[in-house]
Amino acid sequence: MSKDSDEIISIKVAGVEYQLHCPKDEQRGLLNAADYLNKKVKKIKRQAKFLSIEKASVLAGLEVANELLNSDKVEISEPHTELDSSEKEIVESKEISETEQNTNKTDDLSIKLVSEISELSKL
Repeated sequence: MSKDSDEIISIKVAGVEYQLHCPKDEQRGLLNAADYLNKKVKKIKRQAKFLSIEKASVLAGLEVANELLNSDKVEISEPHTELDSSEKEIVESKEISETEQNTNKTDDLSIKLVSEISELSKL
């Protein structure tokens, strides 16, 4: 990745604007990531209005990192093998189930972190 192919793009997360060098073909992904992180920060701020934006941002980052580290990808060892319809349904239902479980775990973690920080801030 050479700096010559980079463009400067502007993203805003938690009310702070950042100017970043980014290749054209990666800009959409970076903008989507910034939007996703920004939504997480806003969600945490809604849950715990007393938190500073910095602490809410750190918690949002932890939540996103937790999602990433706990995401399970269903991989078929032989991608060239055709699955019959019942096998496809099983794989799809497993993917949906895992996604729902990860979402619930993430929400639980977020609420737990907010409540723990709430308790610590009272000290």
